Amino acid sequence: MVDENSPNYSKIMDYIDHNPAAVLGTADSKGPHGAVVYIITASHGTVCFVTKNKTQKYQKLIKQPIVSLTFFNEREGTTLQATGEAFVADDTTLRDIVMDKMAKAHAIMADWLPPVSKLDAGEYVVIGITLTSARLAEYQGLGNNGPKFTVLT
Repeated sequence: MVDENSPNYSKIMDYIDHNPAAVLGTADSKGPHGAVVYIITASHGTVCFVTKNKTQKYQKLIKQPIVSLTFFNEREGTTLQATGEAFVADDTTLRDIVMDKMAKAHAIMADWLPPVSKLDAGEYVVIGITLTSARLAEYQGLGNNGPKFTVLT
């Protein structure tokens, strides 16, 4: 679990709040798999997303919960790479927080639904990811100094 008292914690969680689309990386015996998910920050170094319980990503997470998340903001020239351990968020309080934040995040688009809503793949489930590390890289305005890294472990 990451250190919430770290000065970098707020910066990284704010970055995720402002750039919620991420590529979720999983792997199994057949190899790696990537899927785009919309991430919601929760608390205590946890981020969440919604999927359905019959998707490939859900099945892979159940078998191998170690995951990666990659975020990108082309305009700002930034990327965030994070790792963590996924779990099914069957806690009703956490599920309510995630669903409420997701509704508020997309309130300006009345007809917005996540791509997973278009799949006939079982019931909705909230997946939590306990972050174990994160690294924000800022490449814009590099000059000769190279990228600026914000690390959370």
